[in-house]
Amino acid sequence: MKSGRYSLYLTHLKGSRRLLLLAIVFGLIYGLAQSVGLPVLIGKILPTVFGSPAERAAPVFVFPDWLGGGAWHLPRGHEVAFAVAFLPAVFLVRGVSQFLASYFVNLAGLRVVDSVRSAVFAKLQRLHLGFFGKVPTGDLMQRLTGDVQSVRMVLVDISTDAIIQPFTLLGAVGFVVYRCLTIPGGGRFLLCLLVVPFSVFLARAIGQALHRRATLALGSAADLNGIVVENLQSPREIRAYGLQAREERRFGVASREGLRLQAKLARYDKALSPMLEIVAAAGIALAVWIGADAGMGYNDLLMIITAIYVAYEPVKKLGRMNNLIAIAEGGLTRLEEVLLAPVEVSDLPAARPLGRVQGRLAFEGLTFAYGAEPVLRDLTLAIPAGQSVALVGPSGAGKSTFVNLVPRFFDPQQGAITVDGLDLRSVRQFDLRANIALVSQEPVLFDDSILENIRLGREGATEAEVRAAARLAGALEFIESLPEGFATRVGERGARLSGGQRQRVSIARAFLKDAPILILDEATSALDTETERGIQASLQLLMKGRTTLIVAHRFSTIRDVDRVLVFEAGRVVADGPREEVYRSNELFRRLWDNQSQGLG
Repeated sequence: MKSGRYSLYLTHLKGSRRLLLLAIVFGLIYGLAQSVGLPVLIGKILPTVFGSPAERAAPVFVFPDWLGGGAWHLPRGHEVAFAVAFLPAVFLVRGVSQFLASYFVNLAGLRVVDSVRSAVFAKLQRLHLGFFGKVPTGDLMQRLTGDVQSVRMVLVDISTDAIIQPFTLLGAVGFVVYRCLTIPGGGRFLLCLLVVPFSVFLARAIGQALHRRATLALGSAADLNGIVVENLQSPREIRAYGLQAREERRFGVASREGLRLQAKLARYDKALSPMLEIVAAAGIALAVWIGADAGMGYNDLLMIITAIYVAYEPVKKLGRMNNLIAIAEGGLTRLEEVLLAPVEVSDLPAARPLGRVQGRLAFEGLTFAYGAEPVLRDLTLAIPAGQSVALVGPSGAGKSTFVNLVPRFFDPQQGAITVDGLDLRSVRQFDLRANIALVSQEPVLFDDSILENIRLGREGATEAEVRAAARLAGALEFIESLPEGFATRVGERGARLSGGQRQRVSIARAFLKDAPILILDEATSALDTETERGIQASLQLLMKGRTTLIVAHRFSTIRDVDRVLVFEAGRVVADGPREEVYRSNELFRRLWDNQSQGLG
């Protein structure tokens, strides 16, 4: 396991330290009751009741000189009552302490799991868009729901044994050492304890094999999850192209690969317990041989063998715990890839607050690349406040990248972007984005009411304000025609509404936000011509008085813009009013003429 790995998760224990302390205290009590109670009953208590006269007269304990010496006998005349009460008393202490230790450590572990899951989700909210382009959605879902169970496995499922079993092992081993050093010829019995380090090495070797295979199994689970997510998000396309059989084959192949890896995990995991039992049996057999050779008394031998047997159980459970940790390590590694991922777009320590801006934008020597090849190259231009600007050009020319830099979804490698003369990197992201409204090609609606989806534009807006925004967006009529009106739930990603209705809700959200900068990223390209014409009027109203950047492939949306920027291979090759650019730039003229019939 990586050095410092647990420190990443121990920070989540701050609110559970008292619970863990209580768990340790009760775990210590359990360990002493478990490891010492049974050997003392068999080797000391019962002989004082059922043994020979000499055994009955012998003390139960002889204290060493460093404890003041002396001996302790069972209360005379009450030996049977004490023997009868001893075992239930030990098991009562053992049971209560085990319950309390398990309860407290599980409660602490569950709190930590919740904290870690929340931390991973919160980190995902801060990561830049490029991260989500590299990691599939299904993989991220696996990390949030499946891999986070690795933390649960370490901190909850094995946490009880992690507290209890070490104390049980130490108590049993300590008892064996004490008895071996206090009886004649008992020193050789210490050789029997060699089974403990041998068992540790055996468990460690199996744990390393499990870790390698568990990492592969988690990757396979992420692949399977990705196939499921992709399938469930595309039911129409799958049926339209008759891909059901193909999807079943893909799922089957991924599922069988996961089964193969899980079978390997089970093989290694389940092999440990019988191996440790064989080792423990060898240790007990060695104890019998040494006892016979040394002429040891039956009671002393039985007491030591019982203690060795009691020590074997925590060794087996600790070995099982090591296996679970090895299996969980793969999930912990995948969680750390999120938790430790760099936040590439973050606020500077001295970032200043930003109020409502006028909307004046400037791009100075701007160069940006997702990888080695620049997508935008040395762009310098200024956009006055309130100007509407169309960004046109072939696919891949850099238009969407250009507008994604304005809300600081990414930072340029060279150059700077300013708003009202302030470098975007010098102001707080939250304040910057509060000044920008976005209407995209595929509006994202959440599985909530229409009212709450519009209200996302401005938290705390009144119902009257939401209603006014819906009227401006041309959405009020269709909303009021629904049986539940604004309370209508839209379904996952707005599935219960038509494409035009979803877009109008998105426009209403932008109206409610009332931001001075507006980005329309192919806002009507997914709509039919008739629906587009209806929505276009709402967009024209929304654009009034705002700095507007319009990414357009359908030129019906840019006939009335103040300015056109033509992008080609990451550069602006033409800039000016639409008529002027049409006359001067062959690329724009060709693109415009190809759609002229649709412009009518």
